[in-house]
Amino acid sequence: MRLSIARIAPIPMGFTLAAFGVVTPSATAQAATAGPDPLGVSQSATAPAKPVPRTPSAKASRSPRATSRALIVNVTSCRESDLQAAIGAVATVGGTVNLKRGCTYTLTDAAPPNGDNGLPVIKNKVTINGCGDTITRAATAANFRFFEIDGPNGNLTLNTLTLRNGHASSSLGNGRGGAIWLSGGGPALTLNNTNLTTNTADVFGGAIDNDNGTVSVRRSTLHNNKAISGGAVFVSPFGGSGKATFDGSRITGNHATNLAGGIAAAVGTTVTLTGTRVTGNDVTGTGAHGGGIAQAGTMKLNRSEVTRNTTTGANAQGGGIYNTAGTMQLTKSPVTGNTTNGTNSRGGGIFNTAFGTVALTRSPVTKNQALGTGADGGGIFRASGTVTRNASPVTGNRPNNCGNPSTVAGCS
Repeated sequence: MRLSIARIAPIPMGFTLAAFGVVTPSATAQAATAGPDPLGVSQSATAPAKPVPRTPSAKASRSPRATSRALIVNVTSCRESDLQAAIGAVATVGGTVNLKRGCTYTLTDAAPPNGDNGLPVIKNKVTINGCGDTITRAATAANFRFFEIDGPNGNLTLNTLTLRNGHASSSLGNGRGGAIWLSGGGPALTLNNTNLTTNTADVFGGAIDNDNGTVSVRRSTLHNNKAISGGAVFVSPFGGSGKATFDGSRITGNHATNLAGGIAAAVGTTVTLTGTRVTGNDVTGTGAHGGGIAQAGTMKLNRSEVTRNTTTGANAQGGGIYNTAGTMQLTKSPVTGNTTNGTNSRGGGIFNTAFGTVALTRSPVTKNQALGTGADGGGIFRASGTVTRNASPVTGNRPNNCGNPSTVAGCS
């Protein structure tokens, strides 16, 4: 095994989901298939007892007196076994893994005994430094995600890395987080210059499912991921406070069959997007909601764009944004070119309901469309709640801007 390991001194590292029709279990509960409510998924099933993680040995000598120092593991091969061993060496004690430049690590089996994780469970502060590397699940392998990050101390940072083709399965696990699952109170994830692509979750979070943790996505791309709800990301509080921030990133071309092709955020969550594009995501199915974003918490968009997202199906709502019982503030964040398509579809750009609040500041809503028999509100459709506009024109939408008759004050 070609690993070099060293220890150095630690380096400072610069709904209830009622509005979504979701029952909130403990973090270890197994999610099930979609329930009758078109907004959410039944999570009433109970998972089997969680196995005690065991990580591969890095075959390195460790001095007992060195346990307070950070561990560094340099992986000098592109082998699956070496990657699993390296991450296993730091997963519970903390440390840094440096990958060999340009490797593609193809995982053919889950790290035993963690049957639904391809790599050891992260329970401490771990940084993995890639340099154009890719970690992928082999096409012939059983279904598993890559990382599970467990609270309260699990904290994972991924730098310059791609995670591809993970699959969180309901039959082998809980179907949450196709690439990464944050489980329990307090785990954290940071992505820097990292891509999560072509990952699948059978239930929540095609790329990331964040249950009562903190996610920070910087200069990264989440592309072509898929789930029932939250094609790219699902954020939930699980009795705590799920948080996510996106900075200079792209949420693009993700897919869902029920709710939010891009980002889904439940009651009690806080999500902030800055300089981030939510584009080309879609939800397809009866009662599809939120092609780009569906949320019921507190969300702020700053200099971010919601564009060319779609919902398709009977009673589809919110081609760009679906806000239910939540608070949304958009500042210098255009909503443009989104589509909802189907019988009685509503809100090509934005759909607001359940007494939610949407505040638009210098955020135009333009060139969106609601298509199909009985479609209405090409730009904005307010079923209930409040929509306010400050220097935010609603123009050029089809078949009308804010419904007929208008559902938004001052919008015709």
